[in-house]
Amino acid sequence: MEIKGEHLLFILGAGASYDADIPISNQMVRKIEKLLGTEEWKPFKDLYHYLKSSINYSDGILGNFNENFNVERLLIVISEIEKRDKNIMYPFIGTWNIRLLDLAGHKFENITKLQKLIRRQLNDWVRIKNYENASYYESFASLSTDIGQLMKIFTLNYDLCFERIVGKQKLIETGFNKGTKDCHYSNFEETTDKHFFLYKLHGSIDWYTKTDNSIKIFISDDPVEKPELIFGIQHKMTSVDPYFYYSSKLREACLNEARLIVVIGYSFSDDYVNKILSQALK
Repeated sequence: MEIKGEHLLFILGAGASYDADIPISNQMVRKIEKLLGTEEWKPFKDLYHYLKSSINYSDGILGNFNENFNVERLLIVISEIEKRDKNIMYPFIGTWNIRLLDLAGHKFENITKLQKLIRRQLNDWVRIKNYENASYYESFASLSTDIGQLMKIFTLNYDLCFERIVGKQKLIETGFNKGTKDCHYSNFEETTDKHFFLYKLHGSIDWYTKTDNSIKIFISDDPVEKPELIFGIQHKMTSVDPYFYYSSKLREACLNEARLIVVIGYSFSDDYVNKILSQALK
């Protein structure tokens, strides 16, 4: 079977950037637990232990004793708790757990502080300064030359390995305007001279929003201090572009175009991606 560019689809997960010295989620957990002994993190040690124990407890109730605890699951839980009375389930909850109230602080300020610490640390881990160890990404450029057609890459990663390495040799379309730096899907309609369409399903460390416009997403030439990243299925399916557009393109590509789907470093822990892949296989 001859595979043409439009029939070939790549899905990249955290493992794809592991050899570039970007830790995977389980490693991030171990690093965070070491940081809990430092002066800055120590005030949140008991809160972290409570959250981790509660997540593991909820898994056990459902009989999932081998479920992995990772950074993303922790951030999903934190973001839900942080909503407090704005959480959709709030009217059905009699009261918060007493231990949580003790640890969360006034108006759950410790929850917010811990989230900021984790997100800042995650950003630091992903913002590698030396991309030499990511040189193996050059294989995508070589493959593009061999196939000679536009290729689509869907990535669940926030890092810039693909752009920094493959972008040296090939033209990559990410959907952002070069002048205004904002995103518009029409950029993917122009295929002339472009080698890759890169869809970053969960955001990127060079994406940001402006204080006067939290809906529109922009791209920077370099990583930003507070990048636009998303965690959890409820956020991954958000209607804000480019997230919703990227998700719809993944579904379209898998169901209507792909003859060969190559998955690299993805742990199959994202339910909505798995459902799309299952439909495509059927």
